[in-house]
Parts: sequence; C-alpha cells; structure tokens
Amino acid sequence: MKFTSQDIKLFDEVFVNVLYGAGYILDFSDKTMREFFEEELSIDIDNDNDIYKDDGVSKAKRLRCFIKKSDRETVLAVLDKLWAYRKAMKTPPMTPDDEISYSHLIERLKNVGIISSVGIVPPKFETTRTPNYLYFISELESMKMMAPQERGYRFEIWLNELFSAFRLIPNPSFRIIGEQIDGSFLLHNETYLVEAKWHAQKTAAPDLHVFQSKLDQKATWTRGVFISWQGFSSEAFEAWGRNKSIICITGYDLYHMLTNNISFIELLEKKIRHVAEKGEYFISIDKLYFDLKC
Repeated sequence: MKFTSQDIKLFDEVFVNVLYGAGYILDFSDKTMREFFEEELSIDIDNDNDIYKDDGVSKAKRLRCFIKKSDRETVLAVLDKLWAYRKAMKTPPMTPDDEISYSHLIERLKNVGIISSVGIVPPKFETTRTPNYLYFISELESMKMMAPQERGYRFEIWLNELFSAFRLIPNPSFRIIGEQIDGSFLLHNETYLVEAKWHAQKTAAPDLHVFQSKLDQKATWTRGVFISWQGFSSEAFEAWGRNKSIICITGYDLYHMLTNNISFIELLEKKIRHVAEKGEYFISIDKLYFDLKC
C-alpha cells in the first residue's frame, strides 16, 4: 500500500527504538522479530526471496518495505499486533505522544483511497500449535476445590492462559482510576475488555450494568466479554435492555468447548455473529453446535 513520508515519520516515532539505533524495531532482535511474525501473524518476514530488503537489511527498513508491498488489511493487522506488543513493554515507558502518533498513523492508513490501499497479501505459514485442552480441563477441575477468593484469582489467570493459547494477546487484570478491569484481549483487530465471575450464584442484571458502564467510559468501538462460571439469571437480560456491546459466556460454554476440542476463537465468532443477527447477548454453546458431546 502507499506509505508516505509522513506515514513513515509517525511509524518511526512509535516503533523505531532510538535507544538501540535507527534500524531497530521495538526490542526485537532479528530472531525474535522473525518469531513474532511467525507466531502472531503467520507471516515470513525473512522471506527467502529477499522481497522485503529493497531498502536495506535492518529490521526497520525491512518492515517499512513490507508495509509498502502489502495490502492495507495486512498492514493494519501487523501494526495492531506490534502496538499491543509495544504497550506491554516496560522500557521505554509509553507516553501520550506515542498514543497520539499511533492513532494518527492508523487514521491516515485507514483513510487512503482504494488504489493506494492495494498490495500483496503475504502467504501465510500453516501453524501447527494446538492448545492443550486436557491441561485447561484439569485446571478447571482443580479450581472447583479452592476457596472462593483463591478460585477467583486463579480463574483470572486461567482465562489469560486460555487467551494466550489462542494467540489473542491478553492483557492481564489492571486498574485505572475508580475501576478494576479483569483483563482484555484482541480478536480480529478489535479490543475486548473482560469481566470474569466465579460466584455461587448466577450473574444478575446489576453486574451486567456495572460492566457496561465501564465500557461506556472507553472508546465507542470498545467491546466486552462477560464470563460467568455459574451462568446468568433468567431475568438478567430482560432487565438489561438493548444496544449493548457485550457478549456473554458461561462456565458450561467453556467446559464443553474444551471437552469437544472446539476453538475458543470459533466460539467467540459464533457468539458475536448471533448477537449481531439476533440481538441476544447470550446463547448457549449447545445451541451453536448441535452435535456437541455433553
């Protein structure tokens, strides 16, 4: 796609690590950048035909060349993954200017014309890593024996392990002024905030309202996933109303997803589509998969 000098300036401000040198991207070595692209994006950034070395062999020059040669959808996906990685780095610290530069860069790339957005879709590696379903089932069973506070803490960790296993780049529990967020993950370039509950009772409407109020304080495109181990009360959604940006998952969903070797990403996609088409924020997994083994 078209990558102008102004785009490059913004890109360099965000992703080039001047502490290491002008040719460095974040804290990557050649090896770790190759592994990042393979594992997170299934892309061969070190292409054997050297197609990304037109401008030089440094990491920054290869990545700029990759952007110029690739289509906009691929470029936005790559930048999204890199931005998530950048936010997780402790040094150098993130600044408001970094966020502004990144927002401007993404806005510029999204607004280029159709012709300027055209490029090559890089061939994908076929990944073979499969999540360890038996491990996640075993951990769930062990949590049932824990005291409530310990179980709640372990459940959050377990969920982040699950998100990582499906390469959703989770961000663990974090606190901002006045509120606690149980975590977040990225799915198809969209950020989802997570609320997780493992209580003795089913989740009722007030908990859903509280979580929605947290989302309302964020950017309008922010989405939420509410995970309740015991499920949701029968009147929860009737009292909650419409036009929300949350999908709901139960422990029943998670357990049968794992015991049936169903992809968590696929389950999310089906639930998201159901919400969009039907306006129902929760649908049980056995209504999405009719051949489910219970």
